[in-house]
Amino acid sequence: MWRLFLWTWCTLMLLPAAPVAGSDTQGDLAGRRVADIDLSGNRYTQAHVITRELRTLVGQPLDPSTLTADVQRLQNLDIFSSVRVELVSDGEAVRVVYHLRELPPVVPYITYDVTDQDGWSFGPAVKSVNLFGKDIFLAGYALFGGRTSYLLDLTHPWMFGDHVSFDLDASRIVRQNEFDGFEERSTEFTPRLGTWIGDHGRASVAVSLLRFESDLAGHTLSATDTDDLLRIGGSVGYDSRDDWSNPAVGWLAEVETWKTGGVIPGEGDFWTLHLDSRRFQPVVAGQTLVLASLLSVQSGRVGRDLPQYMDYHLGGANSLRGYTVDDLGHSLFGKQQLLTTMEYRVPLVAPSEVTLFGLTADLGLGGTLFADGGLAWTRGRDFELGRMRIGVGAGLRLLLPAVDMTRLEVGYGEAGWAIHFASFSKMRAQRLRLR
Repeated sequence: MWRLFLWTWCTLMLLPAAPVAGSDTQGDLAGRRVADIDLSGNRYTQAHVITRELRTLVGQPLDPSTLTADVQRLQNLDIFSSVRVELVSDGEAVRVVYHLRELPPVVPYITYDVTDQDGWSFGPAVKSVNLFGKDIFLAGYALFGGRTSYLLDLTHPWMFGDHVSFDLDASRIVRQNEFDGFEERSTEFTPRLGTWIGDHGRASVAVSLLRFESDLAGHTLSATDTDDLLRIGGSVGYDSRDDWSNPAVGWLAEVETWKTGGVIPGEGDFWTLHLDSRRFQPVVAGQTLVLASLLSVQSGRVGRDLPQYMDYHLGGANSLRGYTVDDLGHSLFGKQQLLTTMEYRVPLVAPSEVTLFGLTADLGLGGTLFADGGLAWTRGRDFELGRMRIGVGAGLRLLLPAVDMTRLEVGYGEAGWAIHFASFSKMRAQRLRLR
């Protein structure tokens, strides 16, 4: 079974992308000189945040493909519930009008989090997707229940230059580690600087400080039951997705590496490498085939150079959906992991604008058929395809603005049926070590 899965995965990765067509109206006016560009509806968003995304320029001939790409870039900002272009004939020229409807700049709400190991957590949150009208994302959460979490997330995607960006993730989490049998308390602070390389290249550097505390002896590298892990890392990547929220075509690939401890102060002495590849291949009628793989490799001896709480336990909504984490987590684990994913996505309700209490948002619903394969190991001799587990299933994806998606999925594996409810796409969540 795994041979068929891998053969299909490799074959479909080579499929060419389908072209994106422009509208008839754009075609009728193609080639005319652009006399003016107007913005309508940006009551809060600063004009330069919009115009810097546009490659349709005054004085240049109108190019429908460039106009379509402009609209997609504005939608990728994730600060508008709708973007519409109106072309107005002006003699031998044409005037371009972008009609924009903004998402609420600040929204307080009740949020939730659910993982296979910790269960449900709920709490208050406040989020701004467009702070100061500059496309700055800022969110704060406090969650209680299955685990206690305090989270702060800041993203400034374009401060200056060629998309020079700044990200900050800060968190305080208290949870019961069921696999290793202790209560863990972790505090993490990770700032990151990034930039673009051309249209599709990406690069970043980051520093991260993790303080990890255990209520029982023997689970940390330090004899004090508290580890301070300081790490320095960086990444290079390639991103040609058409739509960052719900892509239908393109690639997303990244190589990320971290060095923890050693010559750097703090506990630990190990390297971490992630190889992440995702292909979005359009098929028919808005349907998309997604093929993805994630290889995570760590150096060092577990319990001496590498903390045991940094290992990977497979099973659940964010690794192998044909199983729960209790089915596999105690037997299929290790300091390395290889995850493969195949999804066939079908739109059920196309994303559309919804207005409630005067607030606008775009919502959509999709269906998914999936197959997941995965393997975790520590010793080289345990890297055997015979130990790989494969699960299949189907699910629903509720597409939400600025928060990616919420998933309800039913999987089937050797242990039987498994039901999962989770946030974010599976490929994104597995990079966040959610289980």
